[in-house]
Amino acid sequence: MKKVFFVIIFTILVSSPSCFANEYQKLQNLKNVEILRRPKTSTVNNRKLTKGRINSAREASMQTVNVDDFGAKADGRTDDSQAFKKAWSKACSSSQQSRILIPNKTYYINPINFTGPCKSAIKLEIRGTIEAFPDTSLYEKSQRRWIFFEKVRNFEVYGGGTINGNGQVWWKISCKVKKTKPCNDKGAPTALTFYNCTNLRVTNLRIKNPQQMHMNFQSCENVEASKLTLTAPEKSPNTDGIHVTKTRNINITNSVIKTGDDCISIVDGSRKVHATGIVCGPGHGISIGSLGKNGAMDHVSNVFVNGATISGTTNGVRIKTWQVPF
Repeated sequence: MKKVFFVIIFTILVSSPSCFANEYQKLQNLKNVEILRRPKTSTVNNRKLTKGRINSAREASMQTVNVDDFGAKADGRTDDSQAFKKAWSKACSSSQQSRILIPNKTYYINPINFTGPCKSAIKLEIRGTIEAFPDTSLYEKSQRRWIFFEKVRNFEVYGGGTINGNGQVWWKISCKVKKTKPCNDKGAPTALTFYNCTNLRVTNLRIKNPQQMHMNFQSCENVEASKLTLTAPEKSPNTDGIHVTKTRNINITNSVIKTGDDCISIVDGSRKVHATGIVCGPGHGISIGSLGKNGAMDHVSNVFVNGATISGTTNGVRIKTWQVPF
């Protein structure tokens, strides 16, 4: 008889129901709150400089790469993908640290890959809105990806802007909605994917109405995801908020996730996953799994959830496993 054992080590701390209302309101307003920390000091030429001053000096020494300078139109009908690619190529190939700027306009792009490694650290500042064309035929060769970052180190995405997947066209043909064939689940892309990235920071960003999952961290290491607002209708299928797979040392903090599936889903190969200050709901809660499909040996360890406000979800926190085949 075949025996399979699963060992999962995790800690979950959830706020008491009496705290839900206050925590929810507090975290809903995170976008208007800046967390202040005591500045760290460094000594340069025998002088002490605050961390803020050092960062200001670094910002001043960065080159700014504006997508508009590479032909982006932001006119609501033009595909600006090529302008985005050219801006990325300019920043990635430069030995000078770069800030790629997406101004406060609305840009439409098709499936796009941003590939590293790059010669220096890059910041991507999204002030405006990036939208997907609502045409499923554009994704036939995209391998379930829309915006995809691969093999990038020392990378930060921020800016207060919005990524809009216009996922309604995908939801209505999902097998969870359309009960008669043909229906389509496998082809729907994830809105934002980070693959094999190291030293990654994603903060102060909004993602709404993704085609399928909002964000996927796959095979990444040393990740900070904070001050995120991820939203999709309660009945939107497979719209997980943050999906974590084969990723280690990831901190998810101070974020609001309202979706049609898991707020956070953690699957095989992930370890040292910390989630604090999360507002979750509607959705399916915070989940580990599914694990063990077809008798596979899946491993998830060191999951820590603290201070979660979970309301209006089908589950709270849970572990999902498949039955062991005999």
